[in-house]
Amino acid sequence: MSKWTREKIKIPKTLKPKERVQIAEVVINHIINRTVAGQDKNNNDFPKYTAKYAEEKGVGVGDVDLILSGEMLEEIVPLDHGPGYITIGYKNPSKELAGKVEGNRTGSYGGEPNKSKARDFLGIASDDLEVLLDAYQDDEEDLGPLTEEELDALSRQLAEELLDDT
Repeated sequence: MSKWTREKIKIPKTLKPKERVQIAEVVINHIINRTVAGQDKNNNDFPKYTAKYAEEKGVGVGDVDLILSGEMLEEIVPLDHGPGYITIGYKNPSKELAGKVEGNRTGSYGGEPNKSKARDFLGIASDDLEVLLDAYQDDEEDLGPLTEEELDALSRQLAEELLDDT
């Protein structure tokens, strides 16, 4: 499996297995929301599409949200976890999907990596992770284990707050 189809994220070692899985889900939802808003894992705007590519796909050059097929964002899942980490990414990605992910993360798109074209969406900035962890731990203390609906709502709320701050 390509190293570009997974991302290991450090979290507090004190989190229990169920908490780690829930945090992974919150992080994935954050990644999806942030990516759809056109930002990479460090909250930088994605490089614009070339005019030729945008015309080919029927989108604007600045409409970069990585959802043309939806596949890259829909298939992100928790892969692994242990004390102090979670790993998210793609479980058994097709060769085509792995190529799309690598191309976007490295800016290679079938050629050599090019940082100026890279759209590294898989991951999370340490400041954003800290906000998510704080909010998750606060909510967990107040509510007990979170339902899937509560996790989704929390993730959407946090993504909106983080995007408002940029």
